[in-house]
Amino acid sequence: MQSIQSPERLLEKEYYFDEGLGESVKEHVEHLKKEFPDLQVEVRRDRDGYAIVKTQYKPTFKYSLDELDEVDPDQ
Repeated sequence: MQSIQSPERLLEKEYYFDEGLGESVKEHVEHLKKEFPDLQVEVRRDRDGYAIVKTQYKPTFKYSLDELDEVDPDQ
């Protein structure tokens, strides 16, 4: 598998994974998670049993942006 330089390219990407190429789905998912810790990876199967991998990049921040939005600036 070639290295992906920018994890932002993986936003909401969904693709079929060919298990006949020498790497299992489990190994593929572990490799993605190891290389990109902020990447959420889900695997499901279609009606014919083929693996479909869905990736979503969600960066983690030091502070919760939702909590910061709720803070009243006057306080």
